[in-house]
Amino acid sequence: MVLFFDIDGTLLDEKESVVPESTGKALQMARKQGHLLLICSGRCKLIIPESIMQLGFHGMIGGCGTYVEYQGEVLYHKSIEESMCRELVEDLYRYHIDGVLEGKDVSAFRKDIWMPVVKEIYGENSTFKPAADATKIWEETTSFDKMALWYDASSDMAAFQKKWEFYFDFIDRDPTFKEVVPRSCSKATGIDRICEYLHVLPEDTLSFGDSTNDLPMLLHTGHSVAMGSGNPVLFDQVDYVAPAVMEDGIYKGMEHFGLLGE
Repeated sequence: MVLFFDIDGTLLDEKESVVPESTGKALQMARKQGHLLLICSGRCKLIIPESIMQLGFHGMIGGCGTYVEYQGEVLYHKSIEESMCRELVEDLYRYHIDGVLEGKDVSAFRKDIWMPVVKEIYGENSTFKPAADATKIWEETTSFDKMALWYDASSDMAAFQKKWEFYFDFIDRDPTFKEVVPRSCSKATGIDRICEYLHVLPEDTLSFGDSTNDLPMLLHTGHSVAMGSGNPVLFDQVDYVAPAVMEDGIYKGMEHFGLLGE
């Protein structure tokens, strides 16, 4: 079986910012049973925590499908063309939208960050290595893969989305946050690329997630698990709702599907 795991809210508890001990144990047990483990995250490779990378994954789908890697080999990488990147930055300033321009090797912010949540992310990203050296302002980067955008009543997100929705999917994460990904990419397309490479059938895949950006993944794999601490909109669209992250949710979800052996 090939297993795909979201990070934030799934492997990593968002309140505690830790990976439960039971999660690491379950991943080790599943790996010993011969199952393949892959990250499938909205995070780009640059800002995946080392605590996650040390859990023994065989590969990753990063940036909502914009980057796919298996056993250190890059299978796919989609970057937005340079001229479009420049125009997007101009429009983000024009429509007063804050956020992060994310790529395999870059994490870029406004020169005048103004939303508190983005300031927090800037501080967090600046602690990653090598992310600290790759954290830039928007004008310093000519290439990125996706966007995480925050806005408030002073922003005109509707106008920005109307202009760019032909080229990008706008994923509603909460009332003031949209994840914006090239239309050719999603967690599902990343899974397809891994399965094609490994010659794996859909029924031999299982995914774990907690948020709306996980829906393409959860609906695409042969089996699916939503974390009980996640968005309730997922619960009637998956095969199993596991307990919350800190209540051994990953362990119990994997146990439910018989992935841990005797």
